Amino acid sequence: MKSAPVHPGDPAPGDPAASDPAPGDLEARGLSLGYGDRLVVDGLSLDLAGAGVTAIIGPNGCGKSTLLRGLGRLLKPRGGQVVLDGDDIARLPSKEVARRMAVLPQAPQAPEGLTVADLVARGRHPHQAWYRQWSAGDEQAVDAALARTDMLEHADRMLDELSGGQRQRVWISMALAQDTGLLLLDEPTTYLDLAHQVEVLELVRRLHEDDGRTVVMVLHDLNLAARYARRLVAMRDGRIVARGAPAEVLTEELLAEVFGLPAKVIEDPVTGAPLVIPLGSYAKPGDDVGGDAGGGTDAGAGGTVSG
Repeated sequence: MKSAPVHPGDPAPGDPAASDPAPGDLEARGLSLGYGDRLVVDGLSLDLAGAGVTAIIGPNGCGKSTLLRGLGRLLKPRGGQVVLDGDDIARLPSKEVARRMAVLPQAPQAPEGLTVADLVARGRHPHQAWYRQWSAGDEQAVDAALARTDMLEHADRMLDELSGGQRQRVWISMALAQDTGLLLLDEPTTYLDLAHQVEVLELVRRLHEDDGRTVVMVLHDLNLAARYARRLVAMRDGRIVARGAPAEVLTEELLAEVFGLPAKVIEDPVTGAPLVIPLGSYAKPGDDVGGDAGGGTDAGAGGTVSG
């Protein structure tokens, strides 16, 4: 990609404006959300300040993605409020919100005819104004975002030429190009094979450890959530039933209560995080697995457990 000329007001190397973004503080206070006549989340409160990487988990239909949409101002609350860095998010201008928080929704759609670079460049729109158009700093931010997701070599390809996994990495690149201290990701590993799921979540971890970003994501894979999140929030029927470190949340009792999943929880021999082993038809009468619960989740190859 060709570099644009430097414009007046562009951040210089070493300038504070060019440094890593400050992590964002996000909080839901008595938040109620729904669609039509259906209330999905009712009076939920959640403080994500200083949470590092948080994964929201729970069975299908429990309100995980609805909560993320509400936190990201993609869904208007029916009650309560979302507070971003101390400000009521409903009262902030859209561009101001987008400079503080990037949101990657589930199954996003792009207009036809865009290249990879075109889509990622849209992440820079919140940083532009009539007096500051496309700059060398914007170009560098796009290139850096593509490099971090291993998509730089595909910058000039059309989006419709890419595989599902490649397109997902392009969307993540766009969120990174937005250069915010807070990222909300709704199932960021969708359409990715296991190797690329791990690659994306390693990137998410680096975004916190290296850049100090706060990341809130919805994940279905419980073992990947336990490995890569510092904090888990477990939901069922639109409410939070547990929150805390993975070892505090992923217990056999909670898996039975929330997911209806008979399982053993052991220590991951690599990371020390909890590792969920679904029992399925291997469950035996008298097994102490946290309760007599039926099925409700699937276990994939290699012990992958999804909620």
